[in-house]
Amino acid sequence: MLLRGRKWNILVVISFCMASVAACSSDRKGESPPSTVETQIELNEQLTETKVPETTLEVGATTSAKSPVLESRSIVVGDAEREFLVRFPEDISDLAPVIIDFHGGGGSAVDQLFTSDFARLSDREEVVLVYPQANESTGSVWNTLRSREGNKVAEVDDFGFIGSVIETLKSHPAIDGSKIYLSGYSNGAAMAYQVACHLNSDIAGFVVMSGLFPIEDDYPCLITHETPGIIVNGSRDRERPMSGIEGYTRSVREAASWWALQNGVTEGVVRTFDGVEQTVYESTSGTQIQLFVVEGGEHVWFDFEVDGQSMTDFIWNFLSNYRTPTA
Repeated sequence: MLLRGRKWNILVVISFCMASVAACSSDRKGESPPSTVETQIELNEQLTETKVPETTLEVGATTSAKSPVLESRSIVVGDAEREFLVRFPEDISDLAPVIIDFHGGGGSAVDQLFTSDFARLSDREEVVLVYPQANESTGSVWNTLRSREGNKVAEVDDFGFIGSVIETLKSHPAIDGSKIYLSGYSNGAAMAYQVACHLNSDIAGFVVMSGLFPIEDDYPCLITHETPGIIVNGSRDRERPMSGIEGYTRSVREAASWWALQNGVTEGVVRTFDGVEQTVYESTSGTQIQLFVVEGGEHVWFDFEVDGQSMTDFIWNFLSNYRTPTA
């Protein structure tokens, strides 16, 4: 397995989108809200062939410029070279948790960096952020199915790709291999669902936005432990409707119930606030599946507050409570 890397400083670039989520997100119908043209150009211009020093991810190390570092990595899986971005925090004082964040179909790793807005917690919480890139030969669409029958992108092994990325992360001495989390938007949410399903032993929790959970009866999930998750969908999402897509996915509520059942829970507690219905399924050991249905919500990455917390902070405060039983 070959791993190569490139690096650039993004302190100025990232500030373009920190001022407002609306500046870098979109309500348009489709898959992934794009980054701005200016941001894309600047990122491309700053990309260099500088070799990444090994000290970047060492425990207790800091970057030489005392600013966040974004790296472009490539990894060879089978005969294919695959790419992903990694954002390292300014300091790593202890073993670092990881969020692997999947962009929407037709989007890019750079788009998702700005869409999910996890960058602002990376330094504060010392979280490593990983943004995989779907294969451009598929139109940057994730292959969310194990089956080849009826699968338009069956030639692309995205499960092998993500499995290799996880293996690389877990082998690094600065990474906490028991705290690897997933996030995804739209088609990327389906990928997050499926990685949590089929690579479950490596995954400590997930959050999915405006996405659906594929059905594959011939390829059952390999659930090894109670798995926490946050599921957020809009009631008026025409791209990923609440009812699901017949023959391809479960409905949104069926997906939440399915994951709750894996944790031994059959009923949830429901409350409503500010046009949002929240259902919490909690196991006897405290593992939760939380479903949020946004009344009138469309196909977006949602950014409402939960119990006085921003969506970003709520997600992190939820996920960080959990780890896999073994690293």
